[in-house]
Amino acid sequence: MRRVSDLLRTPTGRRLTLVAGPWDAREVGSVVLVDEMRELATAAPGALAILSRHAMRSCDVLDALRLAGRGGLAGIVLPGPSGTTPETVELARRERVALLAGASDHSLSDTVLGLSAAVRADPGLLLRRTREAIDGLGAMEGAGEDDILRAASASVGVAYVVADLADPAANATVIRVGGRPDGYVCWEGEDPAAAIVAQVVATTLGRVRAAAREAEAARERALLALLGAKDTRTAARRARHEGVPVDGWHVAVFLRDPGGGTAPGAADPVLREARGTAAALPSGLGLRDGGLHNDGHRDGRLHDGGLHDGGLGDAGLGDAAELSAPPLVTRWQDGVLVLLTADERTTLVGTGVPHVPRAPRPSASGPSASGPSASGPAVSWPSIAGAGVGTCQAGPDGLRRTASQARAAAARAAAGEVVRFDRLGVHALLAELSGSDSALVAARDMLAPLEHVGALSAQAVPTLKAYLDSWGSRTRAAELLSLHPNAVAHRIRRIAEALDADLSDPQTRFALQLACHVVLDHDCLPETTTTISSS
Repeated sequence: MRRVSDLLRTPTGRRLTLVAGPWDAREVGSVVLVDEMRELATAAPGALAILSRHAMRSCDVLDALRLAGRGGLAGIVLPGPSGTTPETVELARRERVALLAGASDHSLSDTVLGLSAAVRADPGLLLRRTREAIDGLGAMEGAGEDDILRAASASVGVAYVVADLADPAANATVIRVGGRPDGYVCWEGEDPAAAIVAQVVATTLGRVRAAAREAEAARERALLALLGAKDTRTAARRARHEGVPVDGWHVAVFLRDPGGGTAPGAADPVLREARGTAAALPSGLGLRDGGLHNDGHRDGRLHDGGLHDGGLGDAGLGDAAELSAPPLVTRWQDGVLVLLTADERTTLVGTGVPHVPRAPRPSASGPSASGPSASGPAVSWPSIAGAGVGTCQAGPDGLRRTASQARAAAARAAAGEVVRFDRLGVHALLAELSGSDSALVAARDMLAPLEHVGALSAQAVPTLKAYLDSWGSRTRAAELLSLHPNAVAHRIRRIAEALDADLSDPQTRFALQLACHVVLDHDCLPETTTTISSS
């Protein structure tokens, strides 16, 4: 540990003059700049205090020595050359405080920086500061990132921050999660202790992030198990154990992925962006509907402040119910499911959907008149092929129901469109059926013989749907399919033979029409009769 005598041998210390007092009575633990005398009274024991001229105007040298002695300071440095008196010499000796005078041509900041660097470079002090910081981090089991950074910064005396990319002008050490880079711990200055502790901070943050992501993955697995479970009670119990808020009031938002999903192990930009957006939603956000414009008959393509570029618009979230847990976001079936949960039932008002906001598109005339809602900031959802929103439902069964509704509504949404399940009207039944696994299996079984009609197989279901939707009119069906009426008649005859069905029977027609809608709503793009390739 360095003493005043050691510091006087450094390049900065050679500019100082020992005026009175012992130069090795106390070890120097820090260097502080004192601009007001109250700062001298609160300086840490072992500090070397450098007084400014402003500080000396409110206190004479004898008072400064007494304050330094009571605080256990190693020494004080006066601004510029200074004389001495027998009383000053005796008081400095008795208080065991070194009294030094600075050079008139050397700035206070240069003196502070130079002496601070010399103190920090002391091996003993470096080891002690590092050990104390590491011990402090080791005692913070279960703490969050902000608390860890705050504690490490306070213990070492530098400001640690986390960044996605390292600033070339700053010091940085990489955070790794699962062996992969996941951000950087950055700080400024050349303090060796700060560099050592930064490595520990990065390692600690890596463990915290890995644990948090494993917990999130466990919640997602439990949620998916609940969505597909036959035994809801057992699946709900497991979900509760993993931290899924199954017992609240739920609203699900389903985002259809325009890319059709991501291969296992590959990067998933849609899911990553959806998670980032959901994480940006303030915890005080409620689930109250409101704010989205519509076209009068369904939630439609939204105007300014609404959907842009395939994203979800500014939804004007109210404060009817606060989120009781962070939104759960997971890939599910052919898209991404976002689950919002509150402790109380939400109030459904207006014509919008639960808060799925997005910054409004700027225009030449300035911000949109329906810009970000005053009740919540605008954030951006990823580009989507379409989105659906379920109704507010309670408990584990309600969670499953709103998720199924959201997906069923999304299946009827065109690109860049949001569809609310409770706005589907008479189409809600078809949407519900198309989202039901049992209904889908039954519909596919009913239409399975059409897979064996040779070259007609690919067009058999769309042809039958168009014919039945046209009340058996070959002419109208031909217009929908861009075919000649005779071609439609030929196809329908082969289809009826393959199904062994009497298309003149009302119940048969209804069952087949319903089956066609269920299958095509599930397997085809909205507003088309083109089957999506499973590859």
